[in-house]
Amino acid sequence: MTEAIEGSSFGRVRQYGSGRVFGNLDLRRVKFTSSLLAQHDDPSFGLVVRDSILQNCSFSACTMAGARLENVTVDGAKLSKSSISGCVFRNVTLRGKIGQFILAGPVRSLGAEMFAAFSDGMADFYRDVDWALDIRDAVFTDATIRAVPGGLVRRDESRHFLLRRADRDTVLSLQEAPDLAKAYFRDFDLTPFDSMVAVASQGSKTFEKQLADLQWLRERDLAG
Repeated sequence: MTEAIEGSSFGRVRQYGSGRVFGNLDLRRVKFTSSLLAQHDDPSFGLVVRDSILQNCSFSACTMAGARLENVTVDGAKLSKSSISGCVFRNVTLRGKIGQFILAGPVRSLGAEMFAAFSDGMADFYRDVDWALDIRDAVFTDATIRAVPGGLVRRDESRHFLLRRADRDTVLSLQEAPDLAKAYFRDFDLTPFDSMVAVASQGSKTFEKQLADLQWLRERDLAG
């Protein structure tokens, strides 16, 4: 049975720890402030959100870390001063105006052993995923999707570019390469994956420059 919530506001919600499953949610115009959905000790990702729809929700000063999202659709979202770290995705669709969307790897403050375990856990998870994210109909003001294998992202090739770790050293050695292009490849230092999708953010004031720099890479067979 679906739980529908519309137009509500929640502050300081804390859901911390693995072994929790949230599903069958239909959230519309819900506002979250200073809230947390996280776990930092289970690299098998037992903190789960599945089979849910979020439409035009907003998140201010919120944190999501170490969660697994499956069969989730986000149709419009506003993220402000919020972070998403060390999460994994299966069949998650983003569409409409999303705002800032930055997917980072495992939380850097984890101890070395646990950080490595989460990195390995993310890699293990994606071995059995047909596709992770669909961003074809999403409009971002800023987007960094370094913590998902690029080949598992459904994308609009006119705005979204596949980068490969194998090209990193080549790009960084090219004196004529645009600074932004080099910045994208430096992100491989922050991900366990060998490919990622770079986004020219259509909602950004610098969209045209982002697009030109990424096309510069594609023209030289350094982006797909």
